[in-house]
Amino acid sequence: MTSDDTPPKPPSLAEEWTETWENESTRDRVYTTALQLYEPTRVAAIADRANVSKETARDYLQWFTEIGMLTQTNETPDEFVRDEDYFQWRRIHRLRGLPMEELEQRLNTLIEKERRYREKYDAKGPDHVDALDHADYADVEDVWSELQEWKTVRRRIEELEQARQNHDNTTQASA
Repeated sequence: MTSDDTPPKPPSLAEEWTETWENESTRDRVYTTALQLYEPTRVAAIADRANVSKETARDYLQWFTEIGMLTQTNETPDEFVRDEDYFQWRRIHRLRGLPMEELEQRLNTLIEKERRYREKYDAKGPDHVDALDHADYADVEDVWSELQEWKTVRRRIEELEQARQNHDNTTQASA
């Protein structure tokens, strides 16, 4: 408390962000920013977000492109975007490290969840659902949110199944 008994002012979001970046290495700042590149983004904007020079950002972005994490979508000016295939490969690779029983348990849980969505919406998949058919205007965002969750469930089922199949192949190859 201050001398006039008023509580101290909490730090602003910008101050919190600056404090967070101060504890990060340059590579980590560019990496964290690169993880959020869902749309093609210019090097200057990336450098600004990561609080680094354009040259430094460009060097790291080109390296992330070489390892497959990013795709360069334009050269003049340089623009980069996440390579979703790379991130899917990473998720599947990590899942392969789980025991087969856990993979199957997760897969069965998600398959059941997907079955409940099919029954609830009486549809083959989330792309076959018109949200307005299942909610009035005030509740349509809830339906959209569920449909996005359904898409996520389906993606996870595919990834778990790939990990399970690769897990089997790895086990058979080492036997």
